[in-house]
Amino acid sequence: MNDHIDESPTTTKTFRFSSGQILTLNEYQIEKIPYLTALVSAGPSFDSIKVDEGHYLLDSRIDYQDFLFVLDSISFHSIRQIFTHLPKYYNILAIIALLDFLAIRSERNPTLEEVNLSFFWNFEFGDKLDIYQFICRLSDIQDMTVRFAIAMAKEEYDFRNRHEIDQIYWFIMFILSAHKLFETNLRYH
Repeated sequence: MNDHIDESPTTTKTFRFSSGQILTLNEYQIEKIPYLTALVSAGPSFDSIKVDEGHYLLDSRIDYQDFLFVLDSISFHSIRQIFTHLPKYYNILAIIALLDFLAIRSERNPTLEEVNLSFFWNFEFGDKLDIYQFICRLSDIQDMTVRFAIAMAKEEYDFRNRHEIDQIYWFIMFILSAHKLFETNLRYH
């Protein structure tokens, strides 16, 4: 199977997966994935990276279908789109691990306090009647939810601390029950 994904008329490189699938990418796409940039720059120095056919060999742990989704995710404008665009039959943990392995979208993980503030303390002083009002920015809350889920998947929180476990449990229950704030795909993953 040979998939060719073109975005601009530039030099292309061909990559081979351990499953035998071939993928041709342009310079723009390669530059967006630090792992591929390093692979291409090291290619001439190592016979094991580039085979006779001129293909760059990808790490055997990189799944072809997961890689295609990650490649598409490069064009996403916000981190929440990873969860909202990912079909249910994909393994979100594998996608998170692959993003990490390829060094893509490395954002700082939120503290539990930041998650709490994002979910529950969005108050602003209103111009009318000099009152405080709840301002709900769905995009901010959903982005924080995805950052929180990624941090959990990477085991960034102390799961030995009973207080943190309780807080994480509370956030998960809030996400699962707030149907108006979190669409189905976001809650599923």
